[in-house]
Amino acid sequence: MKKYIFIVMMLAITSAVFATPYASQIRVDSLQVYQGANLTITYYINEVGGTATIDIIKASDASVVATFAGTATQGKNTVIWNGTVDNASGAKVDTGTYKVKITVNATKAAGWTEVASNSSVHTPSYTASNPTMLQTLWDGFSGMEMAIPNDPTKDSFGYVLCSTSNNVDPQNHGQVVFNPDLSCADGGDGQSMWLKYPGAPVVGTDYTIVWGSCVDPDDADYIWVNGQGFVATEGVDVMYGKYNDVMATDATGGITACDNCRDIAVDKEGGTKYAYLTWSNNCIYKIAISGNVLTGTATNVAGMTDTNLYSKCVDFDASGNLYWSSRRNETTTSTGGRIFRWSAATVAAATAGSLNESNAEWNVNFPSGAQNVEGVAITPAGDVYAACNAETAADGSVRGIYYIGNTSTASLTKTLSVSDRIVPFATTYTNAVSAYGLGVAADYAGNVFFADRSNEQIREFGPGGTTSVPIVAPNSQTFEILSLPLGAHNWAIYE
Repeated sequence: MKKYIFIVMMLAITSAVFATPYASQIRVDSLQVYQGANLTITYYINEVGGTATIDIIKASDASVVATFAGTATQGKNTVIWNGTVDNASGAKVDTGTYKVKITVNATKAAGWTEVASNSSVHTPSYTASNPTMLQTLWDGFSGMEMAIPNDPTKDSFGYVLCSTSNNVDPQNHGQVVFNPDLSCADGGDGQSMWLKYPGAPVVGTDYTIVWGSCVDPDDADYIWVNGQGFVATEGVDVMYGKYNDVMATDATGGITACDNCRDIAVDKEGGTKYAYLTWSNNCIYKIAISGNVLTGTATNVAGMTDTNLYSKCVDFDASGNLYWSSRRNETTTSTGGRIFRWSAATVAAATAGSLNESNAEWNVNFPSGAQNVEGVAITPAGDVYAACNAETAADGSVRGIYYIGNTSTASLTKTLSVSDRIVPFATTYTNAVSAYGLGVAADYAGNVFFADRSNEQIREFGPGGTTSVPIVAPNSQTFEILSLPLGAHNWAIYE
């Protein structure tokens, strides 16, 4: 029996003032289908769009053998193809190897706007009288850092994961998993979060805070998370698990330096994985990973001249460059937000105290009065963003999401100004965006997400412009078209 392989390829753009849209979570209802039989393709679009054109193209020469209309609504889309050239009464497509391509063209107004949030009612203000979706699911969602897997070949592609903790019953410690439109990915009430953490902390006894998270460099379906005393009596501080596992596993390896760390980033260097964890002032721990468990000793590779720089977040770009964001601890305020970048070669060779201002490729200062500069968001195109969610002033003149630069820039020394903000955050005393927001992250299409902890909110900000984003279905969704069985021809033998 000959086997025919389909690879689903999708390209999605919308036609309104929304974020850059794209298709993800591409699934087929059967991994084997007979020629001419119905095949159901489902996928998510992060933002509302117009009607999609679906092309069935031959893999060998990219020729189009079938064209028919689809949909590009925000959220889940379902398309049934009957195997014909027009998805109607036309001829059946010949056997062979094909791809499915979906195209929805659009031009959007320029400028960054808030285009999605996980609120039950979308208005400029999120208050007690206008509860967010998460507030209606459980009390105490505390969004921290986010991890957005951006490998289209993986099942995790298109999901948005956000670390959270809540020490008020019912307790929730783990990763909330959202679809790209920020609906709950488990389809339920959010209580059954994916990737929970082991143990049963006692309210008021085991103080649990889930902090940072990152995608594993070997397999984007797996996530690393660190925190502050997951289970105080067991020393569980670093966790590892598949994005949709019911329970994560302890990966701390008995290394005590992991406790109370604020963020984690994992990098592959010379065939070995290393975890980088931030902690307190002037500290970036580097720890080897073996068998997806931390091993050996924790080495503080940071050695900044300004020893009052308080570690916030660490992130790697696709080239292995390390970004470190910090604030500056002072007697009465925490001002002087900074971002540094060290090259992949410098990081791979790092020893105790070797990463400092002098060998940093990037040295970026935030405007005067900036507080709580959080981790960077890096798009697949290499654009780098960061959030300043607090300031010494109360007029909102500094707070917001800033454009930092592009990863292709080898050397960057600058002081940001408010003109570098893509999104302002109003004043400290409004519910529009709280002063206690945390993580920022970017999706495959370059949209930027922000976790607003106090308002129990995740918000998505998107740029305008004309875009197209091709997406290939995950490898696990490769399927076959089989020749019709003999009985399907209704042959009969007569004497």
